[in-house]
Amino acid sequence: MKKLPLLLLSLLLAGCGEEEQKHIHLLSGDWDLALASSHMAKAALEQAGYSVSVELANPGQIWSRLAAGEADASLSLWMPESGGAYVERFFDRLHDLGPNYPTLRLGIAVPEGAPVHSLEQLAGSGYGAGQIVGIDASHGIMPMTEQVLALYGLDDYRLLSGSVEAYRQRGQAAIDTGQELLLIAWQPDRLLMSGKLRLLADPKAAFATGERPHTLVRRGLEDSAPRAMEVLASLGWQQQDVVFMFERLNQGHDFSQAANLWLKQY
Repeated sequence: MKKLPLLLLSLLLAGCGEEEQKHIHLLSGDWDLALASSHMAKAALEQAGYSVSVELANPGQIWSRLAAGEADASLSLWMPESGGAYVERFFDRLHDLGPNYPTLRLGIAVPEGAPVHSLEQLAGSGYGAGQIVGIDASHGIMPMTEQVLALYGLDDYRLLSGSVEAYRQRGQAAIDTGQELLLIAWQPDRLLMSGKLRLLADPKAAFATGERPHTLVRRGLEDSAPRAMEVLASLGWQQQDVVFMFERLNQGHDFSQAANLWLKQY
């Protein structure tokens, strides 16, 4: 008879599983493509009934915080080469739901009217005062660019790290004034979409040609929010989706507004 209360208690506990998680915490890079994909994912998750927050973080923070379970997912991180040491340290502690966008084009950009057309022409040219504008040092494109400079013998050039906001300001100033400028770049991005910047030719194919942003999620999300996992796994975009977002941003909408318009359109 004493076992009956214990049996009833165990049955009650078995029927009281944890309540499904209703809030999804996304980590996003602060460059245009990352913000666009994060907010499109936010709109899709909200349509599925979740509340969603998007927090900005640099790539190193995204890798470490997802692996530690401090956030739920990110659609910003590039692989395979840009992940570098982060993949070795954190990849086996995450779920990779695969690429969410086609292959990116990476390189070094200059204003359309610049007298140089190839990375090979930079050595000894003095163009750009020996500086290349970069982004956060934890982004994989930064060490990749250092390797590119070494391959082309561009020892007289220095790669500058900084915020994406400062990067955008320098790029926009060059577009507006035509001043000499070298900056790391990737397509798609609003600066390159303007048509007033162009990538220098890379005849040695030094920049990675297979980089794609991936959707990474923390371990355990499949149990605490299985429907969110399904939504995230289903998300993938093509060029027209990102162009739609960028055009709405250029019209004055913010990322959330543009993403909601995208959701209605597509």
